[in-house]
Amino acid sequence: MRTNAVLFPFAAIVAVCILCVTSRDAAAQKGSIVRAREASDQPTHRPPVGGRNGGASAGHPLTTAAAFEILLKDGNAFDAGAAAMLVGGVVEQDLYSLGGEGLVLVYPQSERKVTSVVGQGWAPKGATIDWYTARHKNLDGEGLDPAVIPGAIHAALTVLEKWGTMSFEQVSARAIEYARDGFPLRPRTAAAIDGNLEFFKKWPDNQRYWLKPDGSMYKPGETIKLPSLARTLTLMVEAERAAASKGRAAGVVAARDRFYKGDIAREMVAFLKQHQAPFELDDFAEFFAKIEEPATTNYRGYQVYKHSFGSQGPVLLETLNILENFDLKSMKRNSADYIHTIIEALKLGYADRDTYYGDPAFVKTPGEGLLSKAYAKQRAALIDPKHASHGFIAGNPMAFDSKVKEWTYWAANIADGTKSGGRVPNAEPIRGTLKDTTHISVIDKEGNIFDATPSGGWIGGAVILGNTGIGMSVRGEQFWLDPTRAAQLRPRSRPRYTLTPSIVLRDGQPFMAIGTPGGDNQDQTILQTFLNVVEFWNDWYPNLHEAFEWPRVQTLHFFGSFWPHDAGFNRLNVEAPISDEVFKELQARGHNANRVRTQSISSCATAVLIDPASGNRIAGADPRRDCYAMAY
Repeated sequence: MRTNAVLFPFAAIVAVCILCVTSRDAAAQKGSIVRAREASDQPTHRPPVGGRNGGASAGHPLTTAAAFEILLKDGNAFDAGAAAMLVGGVVEQDLYSLGGEGLVLVYPQSERKVTSVVGQGWAPKGATIDWYTARHKNLDGEGLDPAVIPGAIHAALTVLEKWGTMSFEQVSARAIEYARDGFPLRPRTAAAIDGNLEFFKKWPDNQRYWLKPDGSMYKPGETIKLPSLARTLTLMVEAERAAASKGRAAGVVAARDRFYKGDIAREMVAFLKQHQAPFELDDFAEFFAKIEEPATTNYRGYQVYKHSFGSQGPVLLETLNILENFDLKSMKRNSADYIHTIIEALKLGYADRDTYYGDPAFVKTPGEGLLSKAYAKQRAALIDPKHASHGFIAGNPMAFDSKVKEWTYWAANIADGTKSGGRVPNAEPIRGTLKDTTHISVIDKEGNIFDATPSGGWIGGAVILGNTGIGMSVRGEQFWLDPTRAAQLRPRSRPRYTLTPSIVLRDGQPFMAIGTPGGDNQDQTILQTFLNVVEFWNDWYPNLHEAFEWPRVQTLHFFGSFWPHDAGFNRLNVEAPISDEVFKELQARGHNANRVRTQSISSCATAVLIDPASGNRIAGADPRRDCYAMAY
């Protein structure tokens, strides 16, 4: 299929972004840079990015360009977000593919509220703990054993159906072009292919998909084509065209149905059954991206929204509620007091996460209690300002919850986790190389907000399903094969996922969309970046990149979400250039601290915000990876 869509030359788009930079005055910007340097931070090498109309920030320049292109064609944030999810699923497959999952938050100005779209796949009806144990299988993150239904496409098309203005054919044009005609392979993706050559030997379709016809690798910068994926997307466009007489939304649904209920689904299921995976056609046909109310809390006038307790998102909300009991600004950013307080608050939040969070279709989480300000005050009182906690003990939110009064699953009650030994979890299964995640944030000229964290279906571990070009998500590795855990595997359950987009309102008005890759580390990155933005505004404004570049810390004080769920109690990573004085003080307080190089903690925060003073859209992207921000 050919398209008449015209992609602006990339250099021209970058030029547009830079020309649209806005600042209150040069003196304010200079003062911000001076303050940042006085705080021992490295000065940013990225210019401020801002404009009056809209902004986008994503994990790959081509993904950001796809969103930007749709905004320039008068699409709204939801059209742009759907286009970006589709393009990213083609060009970012070391981070996610269209066989992965997509977790989305939307703020439509017409509704004046935030809504959650849960594009997390579920396990098939045939997947039970007994099925796995009887076959001596586990959920190690590759192949078909940890597979769940692909959710990213359903999420993207649900957003497009309900809040978009364009057709699937319009928003998929660039993704189809890149899959059919090719795109330049970036070094990170080439490294992921190279790291999975042994895995490919088990799955010939993966070899045909990712390697040249002679079996050799594509080099970074070479053009790679993915014709089987282009075919799948083109079939979906054909379904939309056939339903065009029924209207735009019905056409989008027809495209989605062909993937989950039609010949594409039948082809995927035939492959799965051929390889003895417990999937049936109705596992696909009955799947849906769930639309639900998000979890939320207010932090000093900022209303922060996350996915609910089927995700790890409320960890951020719990932590903010705890931190509201402390004067962070007076502690000064990245001082020993500041870092210690944030880490100790996160430890409390993670103990509750690993205890109470799970698929709400199966688990009655005491969410009201967990997000209670009174509960947060009780938890904050447990923080010893001079000593790191070694325990991993959940609180009792049921005392603050009007609906849930008992808990029958496992609860964290480890007095001293440092005595348990064992392996330490990675923030991600394989940091930043073979498996990872990405993020997409968009704000348009009307103030609509789209924020999504897509992941899964990676080059690393995902099996390509026949000739569909779809790499099957292995997100089932975040289940527990333990019937005492709330987040255990159940038929048709969704794993308690780590993917955690965020939308923030300020005084009831749209303010910011922000998120990041990073597995269990995601809400730590979002927390620190959010606090950088709102607590230390004058230190970075108007260059949002500065707030993203400042050094971060990372606790591993939790059970890892990824199989085999290792714990790293009291482990703390501290990025340079946080000073030796601060590092030694953290050690003196009992943190098992490890100094890591500058900008090395796994993350790549992307965000767009509306400047409350000017109404300008400001975009930023983390330098820890090749994320990219644009505005106009």
